Amino acid sequence: MAERNADQIADWNGRSGERWVTYQTRLDAMLAVFGEAAIEAAAPGPGERVLDVGCGAGASSLALAARVGAGGQVLGVDISEALIDRARTLAPQEIPALFQVADAGSAALPQGAFDILFSRFGVMFF
Repeated sequence: MAERNADQIADWNGRSGERWVTYQTRLDAMLAVFGEAAIEAAAPGPGERVLDVGCGAGASSLALAARVGAGGQVLGVDISEALIDRARTLAPQEIPALFQVADAGSAALPQGAFDILFSRFGVMFF
């Protein structure tokens, strides 16, 4: 089956994904103000379930997980295997965040499973 997002998937699983992982700490620091503002606007609360579209290396997912607490859940999805691997590496085991390689535009995500759809910048690719 041909992916409608094949060029983006190839790029983020190649050069762009590798570069993002290399500069992840710097990029997350530069983008933190935007992520914080978006999280404040989304206002996730304890126990909520959040889908983080285009989660990258997981900075926004981890911040969201801190807000929803142990009774909540965050699923971070991204098309880049390298970025999802990095997110899994950075995520403390005790936080309620899972990471999945998926194209949110075509993935079979369970309907009604999330209280909040969040994206720091990921949806700009749709």
